[in-house]
Amino acid sequence: MRAKINKRLWIAYTCCVLIPVLIIIFYLFAFAKDRYQSSSILLVKQVADAQVADASGLGALLGVSNTSREDSQILKEYIGSRDMIEGLDRVFDLRKEFSSVNDPVFALSKNASVEELVEYFNKIITVELDEQTMMLYVAAQGFSPEFSLKLNQEILRQSDNFINRISQTIAAEQQVFAKKQYQEATQQLDEARQAVLMYQNENEIFDPELQAKAIATLISGLQANLAQLKMEEHTLLSYLTHEAPQVVALRSQIDSVQKQINAESAKLTSPNNQKLNQNVADFEALKAQVEFASDLYKISLASLEKARLEASRKLKKLVVITEPRLAEDVMYPRKLYISITSFILLNIIFGIGLLIQSIVREHRE
Repeated sequence: MRAKINKRLWIAYTCCVLIPVLIIIFYLFAFAKDRYQSSSILLVKQVADAQVADASGLGALLGVSNTSREDSQILKEYIGSRDMIEGLDRVFDLRKEFSSVNDPVFALSKNASVEELVEYFNKIITVELDEQTMMLYVAAQGFSPEFSLKLNQEILRQSDNFINRISQTIAAEQQVFAKKQYQEATQQLDEARQAVLMYQNENEIFDPELQAKAIATLISGLQANLAQLKMEEHTLLSYLTHEAPQVVALRSQIDSVQKQINAESAKLTSPNNQKLNQNVADFEALKAQVEFASDLYKISLASLEKARLEASRKLKKLVVITEPRLAEDVMYPRKLYISITSFILLNIIFGIGLLIQSIVREHRE
C-alpha cells in the first residue's frame, strides 16, 4: 500500500513538476531567441537663462540650471507612449522586426494590433527614473545587437525632439503674448502723444511748466527791482518832501513795477482767467501718461525681443550621460534563472497541493 502511494506520488510529481520544468528548459534552449540590450542614461537640461537657488553636486558639474521633476516624468511617460512607438514604427517597422524570429513566447505576433505593439514595446523597453538626480535610465532590447543599439539611439533622438518641441511651443505662445502686449503698448504710447499734441494746439502753448517758470523768474526780477526802488524812495524821503519831483517820479516807477508784478502774477493764479498753474497740472498729467506709456513700451519691446530669442533656440535639451553601446553578451532570456525559478515554484505549488489533499483526506476520515 505504501509502495502504491509512493508510486502515485512520484507519478504526480513527475507530471506536475519534472515534465513542465523539462518543457520549459527545452523551450528556452531550443526555441527561445536571444535578446540583446543597449542602455543609456539621460538628463533633461535647462539651457535658458534662469536663477539657480542651489547648484551643487552633479547639477553644478553639468551646468544644469533648472532640471525639473516634471520634465523627467513627462519624458518617461512619452518614451512608453503610443506617439513614441508610432514614430519608431515608421522608422524601423517594429512589427516586422519583433515578429521576424520563430519564438512563440517572446516574439510579437505578425498580425499584432497597435495596442498589442504598445504593450509588447513596454515589455522590452526599460525606463527608470532616479528621483534624486532626475536621471533617466533607458534600456532597449532587440533580437540583434545592432537593432537594440539603433533602437536606443532613435529613442534618444525622438526624446530630444520631443523636449525641444515642447519648449519651442511654450516659447512660441510667449512670443504671441509678448507681441500682443507690444502692439497694445505702442497704441497706448501713440494715443498719449496725440493727447499732448492736441493739448498744445488747443491751448497754443508748448510747455506750460516752462512758461510758468519764465513768469516766476520775471516776477522775481520785478520784485527785486521793486525792493530797490522802495529803498531809493526811502532814501530820498530822508532829505526831500513827498511832493518833490524826484520822489513823485520814483513813486510812478514803483506803481508801474507793482502793476506789472500783479499782471504777471495774475497769469499764474488769477481767478478770472484760466490759471497757468492748472495748465501746468493738466500738462504734467499728460506728460506722466506719455512717460508711463513709454516705459511700458520699452518693457514690452524687451519682452518681445526676449521671446523671439528664446523661440529661436533650444530652451531644453537632453544631456546623454552614457551613450548607448553595441551589446556583446546575451541578456535575455535568462535561461538558468528561469529554469531554477520555475523548478522552485512548481515544487512549492506541488507541496501546497499535497498539503491540501492531506487535509481533505483527514476530514473525510
